[in-house]
Amino acid sequence: MLHDAILTDFETKGYFRLAHVIPADLQVKLRDLFDELMDISIPRDGRFVYEYKDKQFVTNLDHICGSGNLGCLELLGFPPILEIASRICGNDFFLIQEFAVIKNQGDDLPVLWHQDMVHQRKGRCFTMGIYLDDVDAGDGALKVVPGSHLDGRPICELSRLPAIEVPMQAGDLLIHDMMLAHHSEPLNKKQLRRVIYFEFLSAAHVAEENIYTPELVERRTRLHHLAIRYYKELHPEAAGFKGHYSHLFPDDLSKPVSTVLSEIYAFPINARPSAYCIEQQNIFLLLSNLIFLFFQIKVHW
Repeated sequence: MLHDAILTDFETKGYFRLAHVIPADLQVKLRDLFDELMDISIPRDGRFVYEYKDKQFVTNLDHICGSGNLGCLELLGFPPILEIASRICGNDFFLIQEFAVIKNQGDDLPVLWHQDMVHQRKGRCFTMGIYLDDVDAGDGALKVVPGSHLDGRPICELSRLPAIEVPMQAGDLLIHDMMLAHHSEPLNKKQLRRVIYFEFLSAAHVAEENIYTPELVERRTRLHHLAIRYYKELHPEAAGFKGHYSHLFPDDLSKPVSTVLSEIYAFPINARPSAYCIEQQNIFLLLSNLIFLFFQIKVHW
């Protein structure tokens, strides 16, 4: 799926788009999952509800591989997803976080300019956006500053550089370097923009920069191993992930999927926070985004 030319372009620009990757039947499962997780009549951890103009909007969902109908766990086990992670990060890739950002018409919330994680660039890491809705230019599409992942200036300086919009369609993937400067405006025309985000790193990179503990890396590695198993159980006739893979967690093979998920999510992630630019905000945007950032910065406990 990833030709050398795409990876070369990725190194230079810091992002690329892949069209029509997620099959229609899996998109249906994922939309059903969002319907479940966004139902505010049912109490649920890992959901951020934003109140504005006497309305309630669900804007963020966390830990979604272990929630609801497990459509997101199936998504993680989908071979093209894992092949992309392996090609970019290497055989020791793992998923540090999975979450969703939802834009609703009427919530008036932009996603501020930010970098997903600032690091020393001793390895490749990236964020994958999986789109469940069409997103048009001028209506909530992601804006990126090409090449900003290689620029060492602070995020507020990067936000003032020339940016481009990246329209997307349902089923598309948008892959970007974790240090790429990006943001998006509120929705004005469409009703909803649902995007699942997977953040991948390599174990070697994490160890080199001492970003996360070995225990956290192991626990999160278990998640995509479980996803591979779960995908095979659902699709026994389909070709599985062809990359480097071994059963590092043999005990998990005999446990129910729900048990392994509960063990994985039993401890906090404490992910390294994103770097946001909050300068030059008017009072309303500053206050609303400080609340919103409490979830967006991804400080987990």
